[in-house]
Amino acid sequence: MTEERIPTGSILVYSSPVLGVFMAGGLVNFYLLKFSTDILLIGPAAIGFMLLAARVWDAVTDPAAGWLSDRTHSHIGRRRPWLLASAIPLGAAIVMLWSPPEGLEGTALTLWVGGAIFLFYTAYTAFRVPHLALGAELSRGYHDRTRVFGIMQAVESIGMLAAAGALMMLERAEDPRAVARLLAIGIGGFATVMIIAAAATLRERSEFQGRGGRNPWHSFRDVLTNPHSRILIGVFFLEQLGFSTLVILLPYLSDYVLDSPGSTAIYLFGAIGSAMLSIPVWIAVSRRFGKKRVWVWSLAVKTGLFATIFFMGEGDLVPLAILSVCFGLMNGCGSVVGPSLKADVVDWDEARTGERKEGSYFAAWNFVQKGAGGVGVWAVGVMLALTGFQPNVEQSESTLFGMRLLASILPFVLHLGALILIARFELDETEHRAARHQADARLQGSVN
Repeated sequence: MTEERIPTGSILVYSSPVLGVFMAGGLVNFYLLKFSTDILLIGPAAIGFMLLAARVWDAVTDPAAGWLSDRTHSHIGRRRPWLLASAIPLGAAIVMLWSPPEGLEGTALTLWVGGAIFLFYTAYTAFRVPHLALGAELSRGYHDRTRVFGIMQAVESIGMLAAAGALMMLERAEDPRAVARLLAIGIGGFATVMIIAAAATLRERSEFQGRGGRNPWHSFRDVLTNPHSRILIGVFFLEQLGFSTLVILLPYLSDYVLDSPGSTAIYLFGAIGSAMLSIPVWIAVSRRFGKKRVWVWSLAVKTGLFATIFFMGEGDLVPLAILSVCFGLMNGCGSVVGPSLKADVVDWDEARTGERKEGSYFAAWNFVQKGAGGVGVWAVGVMLALTGFQPNVEQSESTLFGMRLLASILPFVLHLGALILIARFELDETEHRAARHQADARLQGSVN
C-alpha cells in the first residue's frame, strides 16, 4: 500500500488554531491555581474543587461533542461547524477568567471565577475534540499521520512557550491583575481569530460524511470493547495524572521548595522548548523503530526522572532546569506518537464496524486525560489545605513534604503502571495495514 502524504501547508493551516488555544490553556494549567490562591486570595480547597468539577464537566461533555461531530452533516463538513461555534465563547471565557471585576470579593469572586472556568472548558471541548478528530482524517498513512500530529505538536509547543512567557510577566509584575487583564484580551482575541480563519480555509474528506456511529451508546461501547483503545485509555490516564500534578505544583516548588521565586517560566521554557526541538527526531525514530517501542523507552526514562525530584531542595534551580529539559525531550515522544496511535485504532475500528468514529474515540481519550488532570488539581488543592499552606510565606515541613510527594513519588508509581499497560499494545504497522485493506474492501462493497 502506497503511503499517503499530504502537503505541509495543509497541516500548518490545520495546526494554526492551537497556537492561541494552547497559549490560553497553558496559562490555565501553569498558573490559574496559584493566581487564584496568591493574587485573588481564593481558598486553595475551593479553587481546587472548582477546577476538578470543571474538568469533570469538560470530560463529560467530550463524548457528546465527539459523537455529535461524527454525526454532523453540513456543506462545510463534520468538524468545521464546531470550530466556528467555539471561537467566540472561547475568547470570551479567556477574558472573563483572568480579569474578574475589581469590586468582586469573597463568594461572589469565587462564583465568577468558577463560572468562567466552566465556560472555558465547555468552549475548549467544542473546539478540541472535533479538531483532533479532523487531524486523524487528514492522512490515512501509518507514518504520515505521525507527521501531521508532530507538526501540530510543534505549533502547540510554540503556544505553550508563549504561555510560559506570559507566566513570567505575571510572576514579575507589580500589578498582576492589570497584566493578566491585558494578556487575556490579547490571547482571547487572537485565539478567536485563528480558529475562524482555519475553519474558513480547511477542507474535509467528503467520503467520511454520514459515516459516524448511529447510536451514541453503541459508539462508546465500541470504544470500550476495542482492545487497543482500552490500553491507550489506561496509559493516557496514568501518564496524565502523574504529569499534571508536577505541572500544577511547579510554581509552588519553585517558590517554596527551591526558594527561587519567579523562576517557574525558566523550567517551562526548558521543558517545552526541548519537547518542540525533539519532535522531528521522534518522527524519524518512530518510523525507524516503531511507534510503540520508542514510546515505551520514553516512558521508562520519565519514570526514572520523577524519582529524582523528591530529593530537590533549596537552591537546586540548575538541577531542576536540567530535569525540565529531559522531561521535555521524553514528552515530545508521547505527544507525537500518542495521537498517531489513536488514529490507527480508529482505522482498526472502521475495519470492524464500517463506521468512521474519530470524534467518539478522541472524545473518550480526552475524557480520561481531562479527568486525570482534574483529579490532579483537586489533589494538589486538598494537599495544600490539609498541610496548612499559607500564601506568600515560608511553608511548614509537612507542606513541603506534601509538595515533593505529589510531584515525585505519585507520578513515579503511575508511570510504572503506564509502562506495564503499553507493553501489551499490539497494533503495529502490519496489523494496521491489514485493517486498512479490510476497511477499504468493506467500503467498496457497500458502495457497489
